[in-house]
Amino acid sequence: MSSIFRIPDYVLYGAMVALIVIYSNVANDEQDAPQPPKNIGDLLPGDSPRDPDVLVNIAAPQSGVGTAFAIAQNGRWLTARHVVDSCDQTALRMSREKFLPVKVTISPDSDVAVLTSNWVREPIRSDLYSPRHIGETGFFFGFPQSRPGEVSGKLIGRGRMKVKGRYRTEEPILAWAETGRSRGLKGSLGGLSGGPVLDSDGEIIGLVSAESLRRGRVYSVAPRNLRPYITEDQAYEARAISRETYGLQADAYRRNRQIAQVVCLVQ
Repeated sequence: MSSIFRIPDYVLYGAMVALIVIYSNVANDEQDAPQPPKNIGDLLPGDSPRDPDVLVNIAAPQSGVGTAFAIAQNGRWLTARHVVDSCDQTALRMSREKFLPVKVTISPDSDVAVLTSNWVREPIRSDLYSPRHIGETGFFFGFPQSRPGEVSGKLIGRGRMKVKGRYRTEEPILAWAETGRSRGLKGSLGGLSGGPVLDSDGEIIGLVSAESLRRGRVYSVAPRNLRPYITEDQAYEARAISRETYGLQADAYRRNRQIAQVVCLVQ
């Protein structure tokens, strides 16, 4: 698990072309989401059986890429389950040609997976207990379309993601209306899955799980579903984020390798 290896260029290229790592095929019968609010408003209500359904079909395993982020100073990382489920090999990309194999532990009931390695990086501070507000801004960092990139969004409500296909899960999620993205980034956000969602205080409040490209929506794992994996007794200093600075801060996290690309190979 600890040895560094190099993946042949043609294999990595094939994995990147697949770009299966974000649920861009959200079903058309998803209920209409509310329009994004203009300002921060009321507290986000608790999840309810009446929350809009977000339907996702999981295809057969394919090679692909996603995003992961450090969650502890013991070599543990977090990503989305659908990024690494059923992979024959899974690795973190340390540099252009170096890949570190990792052990994968899948959550049985959420789109979450823990990656265990001997690559220790400082985690990003989290806030998984504070109430969230409708209209607040979230920032999504990672590797959309296999390139460094980031997205911003406004929190518009909750949803309930129902996954069918090679596995089945159902879980509460947060729904965001996209408000900005990296210059030149167009189309699907494939590759951003598993990346952290940060609030304006610079603290992790979610994990990127799905998108609806047609509706301009991004969906994230609810904070309470991350609590079993991320502890908040962290002494790390958070850095406030704004619409003017989030690109630079995302670059800093990637440069410090606190956010990394994860590669899944299926033979």
